[in-house]
Amino acid sequence: MLETHPRQARQEAPGQALDLAAGLERVMGDRAMHLRVLGRFRTDYRDTILRLRQALLAGDAVLAQRITHTLKGAAAMIEARRLRQLALDTELAVRAQGNADAVLTGELEAELARVLAEVDAVLAAPPAAAGAHGTGAASSGELASLRAMLDIGDGAVPALLEARRGAFLAALGAERMRRLDAAVSSFDFERALAVLEE
Repeated sequence: MLETHPRQARQEAPGQALDLAAGLERVMGDRAMHLRVLGRFRTDYRDTILRLRQALLAGDAVLAQRITHTLKGAAAMIEARRLRQLALDTELAVRAQGNADAVLTGELEAELARVLAEVDAVLAAPPAAAGAHGTGAASSGELASLRAMLDIGDGAVPALLEARRGAFLAALGAERMRRLDAAVSSFDFERALAVLEE
């Protein structure tokens, strides 16, 4: 059995709470399905910490384990890796001690809040609905998703840039956007990634 040290994940200083590119890949590149999965997560897990705390206060270790186990699986489905690790740590703590310490529960709560904030941002401006002339700048989540897609050579990058052109233009500026377009149009994703990371 592969064991992960309970404190290992919490010593990291993560950037994005979600790996959007990996989440999209998990549903075979089906963007509509990916958005539905994110929407379902938002609906089903917003009150998870409240339910977990109630179970712990009631001394119901079985329910607390079930809540954290379900959250762990859902976090894996949307590629929220740190949330998945914290849910696992909490599940193991409850199984071993019948409870979870306040620090661990607080870290789980904070990470779930981060994940939900990123899910909200993605669902508030899905690329297909935002159109080519969106006035807001691309969010940090969108930029992270584009970076990940370029890194793995995802052929859907041109469509994403076209769908959210206004947002990426606002975030990157005209000159960087021109160079990004030139690199992507020739499928030189390595050069495009370098432009994005300037």
